[in-house]
Amino acid sequence: MIEMSEVAQVPQLRFPEFNGDLEEKKLDDVGSFKSGTGFTEAEQGGKSGVPFFKVSDMNLEGNQKVMVSANNYVNDEQIARLNYKPINKKSVIFAKVGAAVFLERKRIADSFLIDNNMMAFTPTEDIDFIRQWFDTVRLSKYAQVGALPSYNASDLKTIKINLPSLPEQTKIANFLAAVDTKIEQLSKKQALLGEYKKGLMQQIFSQATRFKADDGSEFPDWEEKNGNEIFDNISNKNHDSDLPILAITQEHGAIPRDLINYKMIVSDKSVSSYKVVETGDFIISLRSFQGGIEYSNYKGICSPAYIILRPAIEIEKKFYKYYLKTYRYIQDLNRKLEGIRDGKMVSYKYFSEIKLPYPSISEQAKIANFLSSIDNKIEQVGKQLRESKQFKKALLQQMFV
Repeated sequence: MIEMSEVAQVPQLRFPEFNGDLEEKKLDDVGSFKSGTGFTEAEQGGKSGVPFFKVSDMNLEGNQKVMVSANNYVNDEQIARLNYKPINKKSVIFAKVGAAVFLERKRIADSFLIDNNMMAFTPTEDIDFIRQWFDTVRLSKYAQVGALPSYNASDLKTIKINLPSLPEQTKIANFLAAVDTKIEQLSKKQALLGEYKKGLMQQIFSQATRFKADDGSEFPDWEEKNGNEIFDNISNKNHDSDLPILAITQEHGAIPRDLINYKMIVSDKSVSSYKVVETGDFIISLRSFQGGIEYSNYKGICSPAYIILRPAIEIEKKFYKYYLKTYRYIQDLNRKLEGIRDGKMVSYKYFSEIKLPYPSISEQAKIANFLSSIDNKIEQVGKQLRESKQFKKALLQQMFV
């Protein structure tokens, strides 16, 4: 069990079997920095040997960049030419420009090489403890000022670290590793559910999978209708500018700007020309041919540059919320808009010429409810993931000084 501490010189949260003050040291006292090296393009072409990581091999995972796999390998003869000793996996890797990179031990070979745009810190203390500790450090304080933050070993060496004993370091690292495992499991579960939903949508909207009515009977065959047979183009500017201004995004759909910290200054005069968006409307955005047509869960106003779609006939709105974001429909848009340039608007005319499926209302509802249930599961896992990350963040704040 972990106990809270009231002593300022020790962490707020500590395992009960450990006590006493921590020892303050500089990074230079608990490890060594080593710069990367360079190889010619010809020398990097091997498919076996020692992995050679470059900055371009970094992938974004969460809020950090990690190196997942090397695209290049260097043989022993080439390493000997430079008289350069490969780096041990028990190291923390930094990009010299940009953000720090934390290299995960389980994903790489026992030794590896890094290019001269990176450097490695190899600690004499518990590597897992050090890696967790780096999550608490605001490295930008130690960066050289420029267009991008840049780092050098002489600056990073001065960073102070408060160290417990090695047994306590190990216990803290193992405890946090268990939390990381939970976060990783939830991340994988969320991704798998997303892939599962994507596969089901392909099956459902291609009609490879069909639902049945509650009484077990078959639903009627799907009809097809042009976009303008299902949706009207609405241009209602009758408002007194007191409605929230909506941002039209691929990630959140149509959403009040205040909810996503979307900053844009508009004059009262320009707002008066904005269109009213009702809850359940669809919006043709500037990049519909990249990410589908957006749905609004909010009432508000948006720029007159956008086209507002409202059902002209009876439909289950959520059915079309899903369909208009499918890869199939986006491909239909791209084929129709071949030659269109980024930044141009998808017109109502183009939208109208594309055929849309029109199942019976009962089947539309059945499909929408089924996909919504999967979304609810994804959201539940997402909530658990966010809570786990917040829990980890709180632990880092309280377990390190």
